[in-house]
Amino acid sequence: MNFHAPKKPEKILVLADHHIANRRIYREQIWQPAREMHEEVGSYAAWRRVLVEIEDYDGRLFYPDNRPYRHEEICEMFSDIGNRWMGLFLEADETGAAPKRYAIPKTYDRLRVIELYCRLYGPARPMN
Repeated sequence: MNFHAPKKPEKILVLADHHIANRRIYREQIWQPAREMHEEVGSYAAWRRVLVEIEDYDGRLFYPDNRPYRHEEICEMFSDIGNRWMGLFLEADETGAAPKRYAIPKTYDRLRVIELYCRLYGPARPMN
């Protein structure tokens, strides 16, 4: 499922841990874009399939300090075929405007991949 064929830049920055830990960045640059793309993606299981497209960018992914970013295979990172974790991630709090829960360090690689997918394949969003 390639929704928007992005131009493949030579070097792509991924979020550093401190970005993901920042609640505003988490909410605005990871959670909200993923919620907006969820209908287009179609299901939690479909997220697992589309996120595999990030592997096409391997070798061009870098942290902001220029260290290469290497992730495990997407199908291993999201090992549950139904991807129930994605449902928990996309849940909103009682206001509907914020995530029900925020990231913990063991999920940061998943969140980096989700943010990267939304940035590369989703509608253009201003970077904050």
